[in-house]
Parts: sequence; structure tokens; C-alpha cells
Amino acid sequence: MDDDRLERPRALRACLQLHLVLLALGALTVVLTAVLRDDLVLNWARGHRSAAEILERQGLDYLIEEQPIAVPQFFPVAAVLFVVMAMLIGVLLVFFRNGHHWARVCLAVLVVMTAVATLSGIRVEPPQVFVVLSYLSLVVEVAILVTMFHPDTDRYLSATHDRIAAS
Repeated sequence: MDDDRLERPRALRACLQLHLVLLALGALTVVLTAVLRDDLVLNWARGHRSAAEILERQGLDYLIEEQPIAVPQFFPVAAVLFVVMAMLIGVLLVFFRNGHHWARVCLAVLVVMTAVATLSGIRVEPPQVFVVLSYLSLVVEVAILVTMFHPDTDRYLSATHDRIAAS
């Protein structure tokens, strides 16, 4: 261990790894959004009266290809959202890993917002694979928050703050 650096506690290292797991789940979700586009559109159409009528009369292919009504473009939205969130989380993780408390607060807010968005997504009854991934990500998000606010992480952040203030 370098004299200028404190060793990162196990809870902090676990927190950083869990963020990577969460990002991997997000990337998988984006890929599945492209692969399962028809299933997503089908589920969406069933929940919208005019789309459901078109679906019943002319089928899914007509609804997607002819777009007599605006069909949501799930993949571009999911891809852009994922890239922006991944970049933001990546930058904040660098600061958090190096002992900055404000980065922990920002990451916690992002994780909570992600959990709320995940719960909202489950409510609209997406295809089953998305429900499973959503519940898995909720477990990871809770684990992130637990490790993020673990007493060892608190001590590391306090000691890092004190070391920086003393120099």
C-alpha cells in the first residue's frame, strides 16, 4: 500500500463491481430491445386501443412497417439512455473510488432513479425476459446501495477526506 493511498475496503470494491454488473445488465437489456422488438411492439400495441385495433385487423407487420400510428422506437431510446448513463456512472465511479463523498451521493441518486424507472417498466407488462432482468437489476441496485453506505465505505471516505484536507 502506498503511503499516499488508503487501501479500498472490500465493501467499496464490491460496490464498484456491482456497478459493472448493473451496466452489463443494462447492455443486455439494450441488445434484447433490438432482438425482441416485435415482442415489445406487440405488448405496447395491446395496451393502446387504436394500435390494438390495427393489430387485430391487419397484424403486427402492418403496424410496424406501415406505421399508421406512431409506434415507439424502443431501441434508439434504450441505446442512447444506456450510453449516457454508462458514461455518467463511469465518471462518477472514478471519483467515488478515489474517496469523494459527493460522487457517492450522485451515484446513489442515479441508482435510486434507475430502480424507480425499473419498477415503472415492470408495471407496463413487458415481455417476460425484461421482467426477469428488471428484478435481477433491482437486487443488484439494492446490493449497490448496501455496499455504498457500508460502515467500511464510510470510514474510507472519511479517511480520504481527512488525508486530502491535511495535505
